[in-house]
Amino acid sequence: MVINYKKLNPNGFYLLNYLNDETIRFIILYGGSSSGKSYSVAQTILIQTLQDGENTLVMRKVGASILKTIYEDYKVAAAGLGISHLFKFQQNTIKCLANGAKIDFSGLDDPEKIKGISNYKRVQLEEWSEFEHPDFKQLRKRLRGKKGQQIICTFNPISESHWIKKEFIDKDKWHDVPMTVTIAGKELPEELTKVKSVKKNAPRQILNPRTKQIEEQASNTVIIQSTYLNNFWVVGSPDGTYGFYDEQCVADFEYDRVHDPDYYNVYALGEWGVIRTGSEFFGSFNRGKHSGEHRYVPGLPIHISVDNNVLPYISVSYWQVDFTTGTKIWQFHETCGESPNNTVKKSSKLVAKYLKSIEYSDKVYVHGDASTKAANSIDDEKRSWMDLFIDTLQKEGFEIEDKVGNKNPSVAMTGEFINAIFDCTVPGIEIYIDESCSVSIEDYMSVQKDANGAILKTKVKNKTTMQTYEEHGHLSDTFRYVVVDLCNEQYIEFSNRRKRNLYGNKGVFSFFNPDREYTYDNKIVYFIPYINSKFILLQIFQCGDKWHLVDVAFRQQESIEDVKESIISHEASKYVAECSSAFFSMIREIRKVLPNVKVLPEYSDVDRRIAATSDFIKENILLSSSKLDESDEYSSFLSNVLDYNLDSEEKEGSTALSGLAYYLIKSCSH
Repeated sequence: MVINYKKLNPNGFYLLNYLNDETIRFIILYGGSSSGKSYSVAQTILIQTLQDGENTLVMRKVGASILKTIYEDYKVAAAGLGISHLFKFQQNTIKCLANGAKIDFSGLDDPEKIKGISNYKRVQLEEWSEFEHPDFKQLRKRLRGKKGQQIICTFNPISESHWIKKEFIDKDKWHDVPMTVTIAGKELPEELTKVKSVKKNAPRQILNPRTKQIEEQASNTVIIQSTYLNNFWVVGSPDGTYGFYDEQCVADFEYDRVHDPDYYNVYALGEWGVIRTGSEFFGSFNRGKHSGEHRYVPGLPIHISVDNNVLPYISVSYWQVDFTTGTKIWQFHETCGESPNNTVKKSSKLVAKYLKSIEYSDKVYVHGDASTKAANSIDDEKRSWMDLFIDTLQKEGFEIEDKVGNKNPSVAMTGEFINAIFDCTVPGIEIYIDESCSVSIEDYMSVQKDANGAILKTKVKNKTTMQTYEEHGHLSDTFRYVVVDLCNEQYIEFSNRRKRNLYGNKGVFSFFNPDREYTYDNKIVYFIPYINSKFILLQIFQCGDKWHLVDVAFRQQESIEDVKESIISHEASKYVAECSSAFFSMIREIRKVLPNVKVLPEYSDVDRRIAATSDFIKENILLSSSKLDESDEYSSFLSNVLDYNLDSEEKEGSTALSGLAYYLIKSCSH
């Protein structure tokens, strides 16, 4: 069959070459949209079917989308090549009238097609990224029994954490292949065969199970990467005599290049990346601006930040900071301990192995999730996860300084702080990420905000293990922990300033004005001795028809004596306790000094009370600007209130404030 080369794109020429190469098992075409991948595959498989009379199976993840997508490409390709009369187009099947060969179309939702694929010479996986890794493993195992069987895959790369990159591409070694194509003994001109890149995998050493001899397996995979610039029906042919120059399509890509570089990078250039939606948690992170070459610098201390979620991996990020001129912080490495390394000891040993590989021998500063310090039953001594992690590093010979706090900072506020640094609105601080930290970068770019400004940790299910886990956000958590620790003073200053703006400007709270004349009428102390391991006390004074929140105690519960001392030290005309009967003996002791302590039982449905009292709080409670600046406890209390949502584990601040409001509402009504 004579092929008019003016009907083909560069992708088509490579396909004609490799479809006839029996050493090639996998042909992968990926890149930007409008690069002619799918259409070129349709063209060349039609040609190949005429020439060799072998059957082909074309698959998508879902069969319902077949007829309107890739099946239509085949009909148009046949018409374009002038060979439609040589094929019979039936539903889900194209039959070659010249030799009886078939091109079948099926979705993965038709299990019978998968079982019988050994009858096919070729399997095309359209939109390969829609398939799960187990799907692909099944398909490649079942395609057997014929010499030269091939799997042809087309897709647009998006997420760098996708299994195609992690499990297929990253686990092999690749080398560039010269962009030359010989058809019918004639080498085609370079301008007709130029694409973005052509790569083959390195040869492998395999054991022949029959002869027991080690043999070299030749390269069996070729990857062809192309863009719209390689499609002659978008930019026209090199000599301008055929193809089509689509001015509007080109203009559209150029618009994205200028205005949405992340989108252009993925959908025009066909690079691995993340498409921004506008609701990202780190919305100000710019990959081009904030990532690059930021390597480990010998002589500077190393800070590691840890998140202990075991799925999809235990997350460890590695950081350094230079205080020479301002504060420059950069991440230079990451460790993602996947199964079977997602245990505390194995992940810690991975960290030690890396530190030894760079010949680091100084002190290691460890940051991370405060919950990792909670006692558990990992071993007989009931040590915390973080204790075991640090102990393993110490046994590996490293000196460790534990920088993990007792309480995690506000998720929403730390996100705002880091975004402000990226926006250059926090003077003197810069943050950069080394380009090698690809999993971290993907996480920072893709993780979304929830309705309260915190990280939206969407759950996914592993179809092999059936385990449910949060796919993103864990490396982002390590990012937050270490930055807040390294820039704690700036964070507190930013947080206090931001909360004043937020509460004041959005009508959440108003502030007490000390410059105006005022007289305090009632003075009330409302306290909860124990809630989620915390002691909370609110001191509030009446000023006209408003209430001024004068002082707050918000801390991990201390001894009963310390709690009593704190309550007694706060002046009031009325003292109100919300507690269980377990604290009645403490109340009796306090009443020896403060006889007028009223006890209220713990409220059973605090979320309902919080919702019911929210309007009263907004309209009647005044914050203290000076206390917000001066008191960490006051600030932490308000952060806790701000972070409240129905799914929050930490709602202590809102519980106490709603309890106080409910008491004020009821007492005022009498």
